Amino acid sequence: MKKENEHIIRELRMDFKLQWLEQIIKAYFKESLQEFLTELKQAAEIEKPLLTIGDIAEKFKVSKATIHNWKNKGLIVGQKVGKNRYYTATEIDNALKSKGWEARNY
Repeated sequence: MKKENEHIIRELRMDFKLQWLEQIIKAYFKESLQEFLTELKQAAEIEKPLLTIGDIAEKFKVSKATIHNWKNKGLIVGQKVGKNRYYTATEIDNALKSKGWEARNY
């Protein structure tokens, strides 16, 4: 009888441990999935195509130094990815409009 009770207690403990572990795993995956969905939404909000300083300079027939000046003055900010910085077409349009210049089609 004592061995049988010990066996039942062990099984109950194991069931409890498994339920506890299952809850931890579910919470971890739920949190990870929420973070992933947030990052996915942020990535979807970034406009395409992303432009480099060279792309912008070529489109507007200005020097790269001019683009750097815009960046230094805070007209454009862009997104830093590694050592490179990328800009959206909307950001460039807004910067040009704020200066009274006409934006061109990309």
